[in-house]
Amino acid sequence: MALGVIGAVVLRPPAVEIAKARTGEAVDVIYASGVVDYVRQAHVAPIVTAPIRRVDVAEGDWVKPGQSLAQLEDGPAQGTALQLAAQASQARIVAGRTRRLFEAGFAARAADDDAQAQARAATAAAESAAARLRDYRLTAPFAGRVLRREAEPGDLGTVGTALFVIADPQTLRITADVDERDIARLKPGVQALIRSDAFPGRTFEGRVSLITPAGDAKGRVFRVRIALPADSGLPPGMTVETNLVTDRRARAVLAPSSAVRDGVVWILRDGRVRRVAVRVGAVGADLTEIQSGVAAGESVIARPPTGLKDGQRVRVAKGP
Repeated sequence: MALGVIGAVVLRPPAVEIAKARTGEAVDVIYASGVVDYVRQAHVAPIVTAPIRRVDVAEGDWVKPGQSLAQLEDGPAQGTALQLAAQASQARIVAGRTRRLFEAGFAARAADDDAQAQARAATAAAESAAARLRDYRLTAPFAGRVLRREAEPGDLGTVGTALFVIADPQTLRITADVDERDIARLKPGVQALIRSDAFPGRTFEGRVSLITPAGDAKGRVFRVRIALPADSGLPPGMTVETNLVTDRRARAVLAPSSAVRDGVVWILRDGRVRRVAVRVGAVGADLTEIQSGVAAGESVIARPPTGLKDGQRVRVAKGP
């Protein structure tokens, strides 16, 4: 009589990956995208229409306040100014002669008043014509660099069409749009952590300097200005991503973000898993703040497998 052994299937508890909840810094942030630009930037355009006689700067040049950028053709205006200056000089001569005659008793008061009035009017006209000559000369409004030049000798300079763009490269900022739902948590002075695809692995720092008092009802955003240090290295025109830090908590309880699912964390106690409802704070790509339900040092299931049951026995998966 042959003897046989009937094999038995041994069911092993599922293996789980364990991580320790720990304390660390948690931050609340508001995300916004923005563009680097200059704080001081001017588009210089003529206020008269005339051909361009001369251009005095090139793109990239540094300029001082009041330095000439270009000269428009002012021949007719020069002629008018010279004519009016001569008329004013003649009127003042007549007024002086009439005043001496009046004081000597050889001219009427009315004649003196008329001569003085004509001299004042002629002088005012000459001064106005001389001032208008300055309109034909474009100058730098402040010290800075010529970013753009759209002027060539012979071109026609027209009213309101910018011929130069001047900026102060020492004053940089980021202009970002923040969702109106987050604007109440934001205030000037808040730290901004800035990243750009052009500088992988680097984080730049700035500070919120201004929040516009009126939002954009159509886009439902508020414009925020973020001040940058002059040596930030971020070039104007670059698109960046910003995290605006509204709060920091130095002793927060942190757990792997993969451990939190629908407000629940599974923890390991005495070889069995327990389902714990938690209140979540700041959420990051790798770590999530647990504000209640789990204490620092407790073992949490880093990646809970499907089908776990409260009180189920599990075994800890060994690392590679």
